[in-house]
Amino acid sequence: MSETLADSGAYTGLLSKDLPTEQARLQLLEQSYDPGTVKILEQLELPPTARCLELGAGAGSIAYWLADRVPAGSVVAADIDPRFIDTDHAPNLTVRRMDITREDFVPGSFDLVHARAVFMHLAEREEILKRAVQWLAPGGWLVLEDVYFVPAEDSPYPEWRQAHGAWTAALAAQGIDLSWARRTPALLAAAGCTSVGVAVTPGGLGVDPVQDELLRIRLIQSGETLTGAGLLIPEQIERAKALLDSRPAPDVSTFVYSSWGRRPGV
Repeated sequence: MSETLADSGAYTGLLSKDLPTEQARLQLLEQSYDPGTVKILEQLELPPTARCLELGAGAGSIAYWLADRVPAGSVVAADIDPRFIDTDHAPNLTVRRMDITREDFVPGSFDLVHARAVFMHLAEREEILKRAVQWLAPGGWLVLEDVYFVPAEDSPYPEWRQAHGAWTAALAAQGIDLSWARRTPALLAAAGCTSVGVAVTPGGLGVDPVQDELLRIRLIQSGETLTGAGLLIPEQIERAKALLDSRPAPDVSTFVYSSWGRRPGV
């Protein structure tokens, strides 16, 4: 793998917020996955006084939803680069620039900790999961959502085998664990959580128009990096775009695993 990809870091390179399409990509992720996230958070029946932590708040949608959901409580929206989050959305919302690999919270600080597409990026993800459980007050909930990538060679479309394979190879070179999500329910239980549950949301080519637009932006955003690393040639990227435009039968290439567990003590 190229030195450029290997050294770029999980929050830079293909996913840098300096890229002109990154905010749009994050907002498309919100459109795809917020309904499932909200359904899970609603079933937890958080009181209006709940103290919430949104890790890796991205473009802010779940932090905003939580701030509206707990008007007498509080929400901390933490992100290593919070530039896309509106600090004035609600008086009970605090935006914090934070690297959770280097910083911590006082034990018992929150009634909910939620993170989506965050832990898969962290080298010490299992240790930070254990720390996140300690950030919860007794009876508090930890909700982790991460992406499991289906092997590219399973795709029925040659064009997508090439494009998806190059993308996943580049993500792996940035230190992102493409299969971590499947392990999270068991790891929550091992960390002492009770009432562990899981829900799975598919994504991929032809699944729905939002997913197709997300994949199109991904091709645009990553194309130069992937060709520069020798993972694709421009003609292969154009063939993948043409496949998207042809509205093919669905090809599921990712699953978002939404896992949750409760800290004992109530």
